[in-house]
Amino acid sequence: MFYDEGPFGRKPFRAEKDNKRAKSDKRKRKNNRWQATDREFRCAHCKQMVFLTSDMGTVHRNHCPHCLHSLHVDTKPGNRASTCQSRMEPIGLTVKHNGFDKYGRERGGDIMLVHACTGCGTININRIAGDDSCREILAVFERSLAMGDDQRRAVEKAGVRLLLFEDSEVLRTALFGISLV
Repeated sequence: MFYDEGPFGRKPFRAEKDNKRAKSDKRKRKNNRWQATDREFRCAHCKQMVFLTSDMGTVHRNHCPHCLHSLHVDTKPGNRASTCQSRMEPIGLTVKHNGFDKYGRERGGDIMLVHACTGCGTININRIAGDDSCREILAVFERSLAMGDDQRRAVEKAGVRLLLFEDSEVLRTALFGISLV
């Protein structure tokens, strides 16, 4: 009987190593699903093609720069693990605060889109990309000012503070770099 053969012999070292490598590769693919799916797509709302560009200013493109609609694909940013897959409608804007500086002053934050899932009702926030339509961003802001009380309470319950009319100068400065008032 040879060392590697028979019911009482050892398994070949190479087969064990290949098996471990295959399991490791599966785990990597499962944990990094977003790498394989972060590519151009056709918007489910406006039907325009969306291409990834270096000037978008964000790692994960998850909404259309033309109409700002999205799909419910993430449970955490970039993981593409949601089972819902329904359309997400932009309902408002918020500011993601970046903490405080060494003098205790609040740092300015990024303007974020607030999306509501039309399937399960989940509220998500997504960073505005550099190539997003400013006209659409302002239209979402205007619509959010007229939002009903029930929807506003649902957004606040999710821990998101929507921008109000008083914040319009902050929004315009963030979009255009200057105050337009």
